[in-house]
Amino acid sequence: MADSVRVQRVAEQIRAELSQVLRDEVRDPRIRLLTITRVKLAVDLGAATIFYSPLGEDPDDARREELRDAMASVAGFLRRQLSRRVELRHTPQLRFVLDESIAEGSHMLSLIRSLDIKPAEPSPEEDEQDASTRSES
Repeated sequence: MADSVRVQRVAEQIRAELSQVLRDEVRDPRIRLLTITRVKLAVDLGAATIFYSPLGEDPDDARREELRDAMASVAGFLRRQLSRRVELRHTPQLRFVLDESIAEGSHMLSLIRSLDIKPAEPSPEEDEQDASTRSES
């Protein structure tokens, strides 16, 4: 139990530090408005899977490849910066994965909005029940 709390705490610290380094120090133009959505850290702290997502865009296949290449090119720099900022015996190996959940969520939201469902009006019995409940409280 204590190990999982520590792993979660270290994963959150890694996410925060990598986000700051990406925002303030990485000058690669391919990485613009990129956010680290979560970090999945191995129990032994030896490896970290970093989930990232571009803000404000649903990347096509070419952009996904461009992001993958860009993240691979800055991985060594990010690991070095992480080793300076987070005090761990060994800095974890970093693996970067494009987080599809934001794009999937926005797609689901657009599908729901396209249904054009009107909210149901309450029946007269429900109105009476609501009124009696309010007067009792």
